Amino acid sequence: MKIWATLLLILILIGSMCHLTGCSDKPYESNVNASKRIIMTSDTILSGMAISLLPQGRYSVEAMLPPGQCPGHYDVKISDIERLKKADLIISFSGMHFMDKTGISDKKHLFIDAGGRNWMSPDAYVYGLDVLAVRLSECFPEDKNVIERLKKEAVLKIKEGADVISQSIKKAGISGTPVIASSMQKEPLEWMGLRVVAEYGRQEAISAREVVDLVEKGKKESVKIVVDNLQSGPDAGRSIAETIRAKHVVLTNFPSENGYLATLGKNAEAIIDAAMKR
Repeated sequence: MKIWATLLLILILIGSMCHLTGCSDKPYESNVNASKRIIMTSDTILSGMAISLLPQGRYSVEAMLPPGQCPGHYDVKISDIERLKKADLIISFSGMHFMDKTGISDKKHLFIDAGGRNWMSPDAYVYGLDVLAVRLSECFPEDKNVIERLKKEAVLKIKEGADVISQSIKKAGISGTPVIASSMQKEPLEWMGLRVVAEYGRQEAISAREVVDLVEKGKKESVKIVVDNLQSGPDAGRSIAETIRAKHVVLTNFPSENGYLATLGKNAEAIIDAAMKR
């Protein structure tokens, strides 16, 4: 059975439990209403978290950065600035420099420290829910108890869904598979049980010498898959994969419009499919 089918059943069961509280991780769910407080986030990781932590009847949450876009190459649009001007609260990761280009300085702005971790990895995502819940409770003390309750429900949902995905990976028998990967995908790949023998940075920053070293490492370690990060360069490792006759896979580092768990499941399926092909 595909990860999607099993995960869907789990989400339906958990969803029925969360129905009354509005528990969700879909990053683009937004029902804008003048009576609601408007929350703008830098990206779909933070918007999905905020949606799952705030009572939806009183808050509207939207992400600024499209999920497939690289934060380092995003050009801020006039429509983005207009949306930010209407926001009651702006939330962004520290170091997302495109947010500095908005010129919005009179709004309450939460800067979130990722703690040096990739929040697309389930353990880090749960950590992020804790971090963001504390900060949101400080901003909206009247909803502190609700935020805490919704956080517990969101954590349960993530752990249940991630366990389904983890079991599918173990069942496929691909743990320990040697891979070369974009540094942005290292932590999620290690969570999947893969062995990352080498990593590289953004596509424009990879030198010819580094490519040669990666090819040598790939041959020495019998690397089976080269994994690129969609946002930082979907073709960065393609030539390396072709040279060492490995599979080439592109994963996303931000949740799609279907939400975090669905995106994690799709990423895992791509890895399983590549590892199982001969």
